Amino acid sequence: MSSSSLERFQKRQKLKNSLTIFNHDIGDSEVNEFLNSNCDHEKVSNVYKKTEEFYDINVSHEEAEEFLIRFKQEFNQARFDQLISDCKRDVIHSIVTPFGIGHIVAVYDKAGGNVDTIQNVRNGTYATDNERNAYDNRGDYNSDEYHKDSTFIDINKTNSLDRKEGKATDYMTGDKLDSSQSHDLDHIKSAKEIHDDAGRVLAEIDGSTLANTNTNLAPTSAGHNRTKKADSMKDFLAKKNERIKKIDELKNKDSLSAQEQNELRKLEELSKIDDKKAMDADEKARKEIDKEINKTYYTSGKFTKNTAITSIKEGAKMGMQQALGLIIAEFFTAVFDEIIDIYKNGYSTNFEDDRFFSVLKERLKKIAVRIKAKWKDAAMAFKDGFISGFISNLVTVVINAFVTTGKRVVRIIREGIFSLYKAVKVLIFPPENMTYEEALHEAKKLLATGLIISLGVIVEQYIDALIKSTTVLEPFSDTLTTVFVGAITGLAVTMTLYYIDKKKNDKDVIKMLMTQTDASFNNIDALLYVKV
Repeated sequence: MSSSSLERFQKRQKLKNSLTIFNHDIGDSEVNEFLNSNCDHEKVSNVYKKTEEFYDINVSHEEAEEFLIRFKQEFNQARFDQLISDCKRDVIHSIVTPFGIGHIVAVYDKAGGNVDTIQNVRNGTYATDNERNAYDNRGDYNSDEYHKDSTFIDINKTNSLDRKEGKATDYMTGDKLDSSQSHDLDHIKSAKEIHDDAGRVLAEIDGSTLANTNTNLAPTSAGHNRTKKADSMKDFLAKKNERIKKIDELKNKDSLSAQEQNELRKLEELSKIDDKKAMDADEKARKEIDKEINKTYYTSGKFTKNTAITSIKEGAKMGMQQALGLIIAEFFTAVFDEIIDIYKNGYSTNFEDDRFFSVLKERLKKIAVRIKAKWKDAAMAFKDGFISGFISNLVTVVINAFVTTGKRVVRIIREGIFSLYKAVKVLIFPPENMTYEEALHEAKKLLATGLIISLGVIVEQYIDALIKSTTVLEPFSDTLTTVFVGAITGLAVTMTLYYIDKKKNDKDVIKMLMTQTDASFNNIDALLYVKV
């Protein structure tokens, strides 16, 4: 039994108890008095008449079936009328907001977002000219700055003592270094690579400080180090493996010149390098260097300040986009409504009539009143847009710390976060009298809208390219793209939401029917109170 049915039953029971006529034991004399009393037939007839005026209880199966069919048709017609209204609204809104004003806002979007990240600058993608200029002006690599650094000298002395004591190991081969021979202290990640690292420059870390650590410095033979030079470990090993292929060629010769013997000796020395040991050391060194760069930059005041400022700007842009979009969409909707009304009812005057302009003025006032009444909605739209824009910028920054986003991806993130924000808002703070099930249904619709708009942003690129390829349409490509993609997206949104609503159509029909039934029962209950 539903809660409404239960409440109705309890109400009727309470009414029944309150209408109890006899509240004491009844004797024979009282029964005889009742049976011999006069009956007011007129009052009985009046009660019966009043009941008949409310309901005709003689309903056939065919009449009941006809009523249900008519009821559902009327309900579906109301849904269809709502579909047409929503279609007009969604098309106008899509043309004006995400693909109109949103297209203008997107002009200022940048590949990689608005904040410089380590990932992006290493790929040559900069959000600000200041950081790009800082990298361009980093200065040339100076080997002395790195090899005459005090830390480098101290670590080198320690390794020299270990070699003389027979405790030093070549990090590339795993073999003990000859105590009688000299060795080199190698920058595993080369000093030049560290100097030219855009991430290091962005983090504003001194190159020699970053390069000269126990993790990045390791002893190796002079031959290995001077062959490696400033190459990365990966490049060095690739070159080494290509070079040592010549060993078999030299060994197969009957006789070797002094130069060839020297070359063979060096190649055999190189062949002792264990690629896995070398790459493990390289991976460990790079991991520690990147950890220091990331920690220094992402906890810096510069990064925090830039992220906060750009998030506020993005919030303001998204807020203005939503607020202006709502006002402009309302303006066009009001204009179309007035045009339709004029088409149906005319101006109430001839064009030659002096009152034409006064009537036109009144209609413009009506449009202005409608727009003015939306100021609270516009303020709410700005707030929602600001919050979602602020969050979308933060999300974009986080994503770009790992992978560089394109301009359209930035826009998709912004529109997607807005839809997600509205969906979460409906679920957490549903409007008054909205059940959780209804809130969940509305959240699904908002997420579907965000997905369709995101797909529209992707399609927009191809539609724009197609229109621009047509010589006649090329001058109008931006406008045509906005209108065409906006209209298609608006229609797609409307039809999708209609489909989602249609799935719960039967529930709504039953709910409406139960509402009418409840109203009928209330009328019956009211009859019990009628005094006749």
